[in-house]
Amino acid sequence: MARNPEHLHALVFPYPTQGHITPMMQFAKKLASKGVIVTFLTTHHRHQQITKAHTLSAEQDDPIEQEARKLGLDISSAQISDGLPLDFDRSARFNDFMRSVDNMGGELEQLLHNLNKTGPAVSCVIADTILPWSFEIAKKLGIPWISFWTQPTVLYSIYYHAHLLEDLHHSLCEGTADEGSISIDYIPGVPTLKTRDLPSFIREGDADSKYILNVLRKSFQLSREADWVLGNSFDDLESKSVHLKPPVLQVGPLLPSSFLNSEHSKDIGVGTSIWTQYDASEWLDAKPNGSVIYVSFGSLIHATKAQLEEIAMGLKDSGQFFLWVLRPDIVSSTVSDCLPDGFLDEIKMQGLVVPWCNQLQVLSHPSVAGFITHCGWNSMLESIALAVPMIGFPFWADQFTNCKLMADEWKIGYRFSGGGQAGDKGLIVRKDISSAIRQLFSEEGTEVKKNVEGLRDSARAAVREGGSSDKNIERFVEGLKGRGISK
Repeated sequence: MARNPEHLHALVFPYPTQGHITPMMQFAKKLASKGVIVTFLTTHHRHQQITKAHTLSAEQDDPIEQEARKLGLDISSAQISDGLPLDFDRSARFNDFMRSVDNMGGELEQLLHNLNKTGPAVSCVIADTILPWSFEIAKKLGIPWISFWTQPTVLYSIYYHAHLLEDLHHSLCEGTADEGSISIDYIPGVPTLKTRDLPSFIREGDADSKYILNVLRKSFQLSREADWVLGNSFDDLESKSVHLKPPVLQVGPLLPSSFLNSEHSKDIGVGTSIWTQYDASEWLDAKPNGSVIYVSFGSLIHATKAQLEEIAMGLKDSGQFFLWVLRPDIVSSTVSDCLPDGFLDEIKMQGLVVPWCNQLQVLSHPSVAGFITHCGWNSMLESIALAVPMIGFPFWADQFTNCKLMADEWKIGYRFSGGGQAGDKGLIVRKDISSAIRQLFSEEGTEVKKNVEGLRDSARAAVREGGSSDKNIERFVEGLKGRGISK
């Protein structure tokens, strides 16, 4: 594809985990569709995983570039090292991985020099908000730096105003414990929360949470210096947060067009999954419409074997058909046997357990009526876009706040009593799990279904030509073209 040296050239750099790569890849596609040249950057290790999940041999095309070509988009793939051996177990030793990611600045700087030598100069670095060191590199080279926030804008405001929590001793990382019942009603753009609804990095005082919170503090200090702050949400969903200072320009929900507005039927998702996807369509096709509960806890979290056994029995006892994504490493990389003895035989007529799947295809299937989710933001946006009510089962990070928004603010699902904090001392037991499923499939569940259908319509309107998110992307690109970058 011939390139005009005057074209805009964006380097898009997500944090190297699945939940950050996915939306930023979708944004890269949005930019490329507006005529921007895009270099999509990840680590050698993640790129190896993506390639392995999508191709049969190393000689085949890069899956990211291959899918981009199908859509006629100018997206190139680039990689740098995260400083760890390719065979390092990043899942089991995630904290070591995070610390290594914080030392990738030299690799990024060298890549930018190389890109500027070999093609159109990089016009801007669009980096994940939680890669704060990328700001220093971009600033050093005189390149505009855009902060990209992959979680809801409510979370952006919570972290941005973390000093308020600390001043009032509501940050548990500062050593103040409570039972989770203190009300927080003073954060701009954020509905009233209990301390139990705050992100785990603020609530928990262990060394790793403190490390992550320090990274977040630095990230949000530097976000004040960003030329733009972009967010994967849409105005109607988070109307209270639209007028935050600094403003977050909403450009979401960032999902493939074929699952949202059908403007581009070939846009079914650029190949960035790090897991090989099981095709469950034949199993789903055999089930009645609105009869299946889908269960998935994302690509990153770990659960105890005891909790997984309770989930298994709760699903069985509900009597409902279910499709359960159970990652091989969900307990740990060394534990693969995490289900009750004989469970798979007992449920073979009721359920299907798979290691990974195409979640959008599952949620869009007419047989699927509900979603038990960890409340990761991508999963929630997908569920909203496809009008599937949820049952919240948060484990860590932003998931507690997301769950609160889902159940209490938007009223598009339910959460377990106690907030569904699966990482706490008490298990979410099988009785509560089966009861929540029955509630979702009962007459009572029709109200949350109606609510999520309303948000689906708003999501589609936002990304449609002339919609709020579409206009924001146009505004962003025009700002880059004029180099008069303004928020």
